[in-house]
Amino acid sequence: MKRFIFIILLCIAVSSVKAQTNGESKESKISFATTIGTGLSMSTPSSTPFTWQVLGYYKLTDRWSAGAGTGLSFYEKTLIPVYGNIRFQIGRERKFTPYVESAVGYSFAPSGNANGGFFMNQSVGIQYPLKNKMKLQLAVGYELQELERLKKHTDSFFLKEFEEKLSHHSISFKIGLRF
Repeated sequence: MKRFIFIILLCIAVSSVKAQTNGESKESKISFATTIGTGLSMSTPSSTPFTWQVLGYYKLTDRWSAGAGTGLSFYEKTLIPVYGNIRFQIGRERKFTPYVESAVGYSFAPSGNANGGFFMNQSVGIQYPLKNKMKLQLAVGYELQELERLKKHTDSFFLKEFEEKLSHHSISFKIGLRF
């Protein structure tokens, strides 16, 4: 329940942030996005992820943006990814605008018996303009999340502890808002 309340409060805080505008034009060079997603696991042991991400972008050109992001990823353990992101808009802005996006970084594990690891998410998507310069985003991609966890196994004779290195591969599906 605490996680749910934390996620709701963070969504409200992020959605209330206003981007700064430069003095030359009314269009902002800074934008923000928040997404939620899940995926189809392609690894063993299988774990269906649930992700929530918050990103900040800086517009480099009309089509290129770079930025940074964080969020929460729920596999068998909770992870906090921190990553750099680059985005390319394919073609000019229109009703349905396609884009490609690449995120690479590292995930931290708040749990005491787990360590995070390498994080990567490559995706392709479309965005649709809404009111107040907001855009709805839909994306599909590939996500790789590595982590280590401490496993325990007990039987009537032994107590065993060992470190297990996991590499989760999944086809990701995300929906979100860019503002």
